[in-house]
Amino acid sequence: MKTSFTPTICRPLLVAALLAAPGLAAAQTTPLTTALQQLSSRSAKLGLTEADVLNPAVTSSYTEADAGVTHVYLRQRYQGLEVYGTESDLHLDRSQKVVSLHSAFIANVANAGRAAATTPTLTPVQAVAAAARALNLPAPGSLNVVKDGTPAEGLTFSEGGISLDPIPVKLMYQARPSGELVLVWDVTIAPKANDHYWNARVDARTGQLVDRTDLTVSEPISFLELTEKALATAAWPQATPTGTTAVPNSYNVLPITVESPNHGSRQLVVNPADATYSPFGWHDTNGVTGPEYTITRGNNVHAYEDRAARNGNPIGYSPDGGPDLSFDFPLDLTLSPQANQDAAITNLFYWNNLMHDVMAYKGFNEVSGNFQVKNYSNTGLGNDDVRAEAQDGGGTNNANFSTPVDGSRPRMQMYLWPGIIRATLTVAQPSPVAGNYAGVAAGFGKKLSSTTPVTGNLVLVNDAAATSLGCTVPFTNAAAMTGNIAVVDRGSCDFTAKVRNAQNAGAKAVIVVNNVAGDPTVMGGTDTVGVRIPSIMISLADGTTLKNNLSGGATPAASLIGQVPPPDRDGDYDNGVIAHEYGHGISNRLTGGPAVANCLNNAEQMGEGWSDFFGLWMTTKPGDQGATPRGIGTYVSYQATTGAGIRPQRYSTDFAINNQTYAMIGVAPYTAVHAVGSVWCATLWDLNWKLVDRYGYNRNLKATTGGNNIALKLVMDGLKLQNCRPGFLDGRDAILRADSIYNNKANTYLIWQVFARRGMGIDAEQGSSNSLTDQVAGYLIPTRVLANQPQQERDQLLDLYPNPASNDLTVRLPVSSKSPVQVTVLTVLGKTVLTQAVRSTELQQGLHLNTASLAPGLYIVQLRSDAGSFTKKVLIQH
Repeated sequence: MKTSFTPTICRPLLVAALLAAPGLAAAQTTPLTTALQQLSSRSAKLGLTEADVLNPAVTSSYTEADAGVTHVYLRQRYQGLEVYGTESDLHLDRSQKVVSLHSAFIANVANAGRAAATTPTLTPVQAVAAAARALNLPAPGSLNVVKDGTPAEGLTFSEGGISLDPIPVKLMYQARPSGELVLVWDVTIAPKANDHYWNARVDARTGQLVDRTDLTVSEPISFLELTEKALATAAWPQATPTGTTAVPNSYNVLPITVESPNHGSRQLVVNPADATYSPFGWHDTNGVTGPEYTITRGNNVHAYEDRAARNGNPIGYSPDGGPDLSFDFPLDLTLSPQANQDAAITNLFYWNNLMHDVMAYKGFNEVSGNFQVKNYSNTGLGNDDVRAEAQDGGGTNNANFSTPVDGSRPRMQMYLWPGIIRATLTVAQPSPVAGNYAGVAAGFGKKLSSTTPVTGNLVLVNDAAATSLGCTVPFTNAAAMTGNIAVVDRGSCDFTAKVRNAQNAGAKAVIVVNNVAGDPTVMGGTDTVGVRIPSIMISLADGTTLKNNLSGGATPAASLIGQVPPPDRDGDYDNGVIAHEYGHGISNRLTGGPAVANCLNNAEQMGEGWSDFFGLWMTTKPGDQGATPRGIGTYVSYQATTGAGIRPQRYSTDFAINNQTYAMIGVAPYTAVHAVGSVWCATLWDLNWKLVDRYGYNRNLKATTGGNNIALKLVMDGLKLQNCRPGFLDGRDAILRADSIYNNKANTYLIWQVFARRGMGIDAEQGSSNSLTDQVAGYLIPTRVLANQPQQERDQLLDLYPNPASNDLTVRLPVSSKSPVQVTVLTVLGKTVLTQAVRSTELQQGLHLNTASLAPGLYIVQLRSDAGSFTKKVLIQH
């Protein structure tokens, strides 16, 4: 293996000895001893005392064999105990020079801990019980010690009947919001009955919950993102048969770069295991020639079905490839997912292994904490292959990934995505509104039959507030509701509340009229207990027509009937989503080192952005263009390949398609974690294509050359170099640092272009990485970076979009100028057709030019400023 390793655990006496014995350290200087000495010598510059940095806990430390860079990850200690939340990092190059350092140590920690307890009241067993109570879990049964240790070192108990995995417990300190330390027990529980994976801290004296982090990261879709229109554009791929002759060591799958059945066809891939990072094949677990399993299980992943939501207890079914390891199963997507489970699990197995092998070349390997049963290089910790659960019954319209620390098994859960159920409302003659109306059935309540209609009179709700919203009770016309179909307006309260209120008034079904133009959507809700009647939504236009008739007191006879829904879509075929989920494991293991699992639990963390980027990167084909819009999850959400996906905007380097910037963070919808992450991914996607423009695209995704490979390596190295609980500018600086260390700053100007364009320029301010509202976007490239760039490179800073343009053109330029910037539009013959002087700040955020009066053709946009001139062409089309 291409790895090297230094010990991941340093005991207190060892670290103290290294810092206190300079003669010994000089004789046995290692990157780790150097790092600790550097931390001590820099304490004053960090605002820390010598006591603050005394005897830190080294949670993990490793050296990369290729570049010789050493990564050291630390926690502060107080009274011999680690202090949660003080995760810090220090990085040295091959010459043992410090190239990056981030400290989260508490200044004057002794003062913060002066009132803290020094001994716990609760025993470790009682701490587990307290954590279980706080997490609303059953009381644990017998807890046996499976790994002994002191409270400071930590010990591990058996599952106790409440956890899927052994339960580690450690005595620590944690700072409260006030800054005062509290003595806590750190407890990690993977509940048997749900999809969470809890890391919690309880007060070591009272048992009260102090803090908790869910190590499971999910990918839910809002019901409101599933529309009639989206379903109408969905394609249904043709069935793919198997071969007639078994081919040894083969997998019939959607191969690398194929995102879903809508994006390409399955292929029979032969001998895909990487010779370097899976040298004994994908079914080995002992490092000896020959497979240990003939099912979809091996060193990197165990893939199985989990329709009963057992979470691997017991383990579900896995397809068997036989002694030849031939995993060639038929696939017919017009059938139910269960009928295709062999093909689905095989595809899930293949893509997990693919992610393992490709990402190992980019730095996610054994030494940095990847997922393997056996670590062939004897570095890092093993016994942590991915449990990949196909067709998981724990939910729908979702996927998730749980990432515990190195040496503990992660879990990927891929769900089914039910299709929209179309419904038809038929109003009987002789009503003036007689006819058929299209609707979409709710995602809760009783399902509409496709054979037996619900019949009754339409009755417009009149609630206690004298509105047709159905939110306040009692209904004044409840008597008229009994046995009939209620009509309500959307808005003011949850869909489930409207339907339940109508049900309680005696209605047998509900029609919700949309309050915005466009297609009706699938109604969802969390409080669905007791909803026993069906409901549908119809469009605003159709609803207005109906209500105009009903408001006069008419109650026309009507019927509701559902259509046969399409088969559920299986997340096990959406390879972008699979790569996204696996990506959570990568970002969580690399940030803060492999021994810390909760470095991405702050508000501004970019986990969803890295994962989206991994999904896009793995499914990019030769010939693709950065400007082409890419949606996430189009297959599972029943959209065409050109669909919007499940993010606020499709990804594209074209600002006319994706104009996301750092300034949007904290403003709805960019308060939700996936939307926040999408801004980060948009930036990384720009970076990828900028590098492809410079270095070309390499179809060998394991190579080191090609802009796409350089981009991914920068992202991966940035994850290792950034601080625990990073914000956007921390991530930016880590990528710049990675380029400095690994590429001798070859791409500094390009990287600044990308980040400044998205509002993360040198003048941006991050504020707290735990806040979404205190950042300040900035669009400037550092003057020192811009200086001495050739004119061709400088012109690339000028951003014109859309291009081609019609009546409006946006002009952006990330430079500062004390005097006004002269903006001029010329014909190709040099005739000025438009000119104006503007402040440079307007150009940084985007200047809109009215181009409606310009004749179609090619024009030149020229900007003159204190920072120089910038020129680019634009095509005008009307």
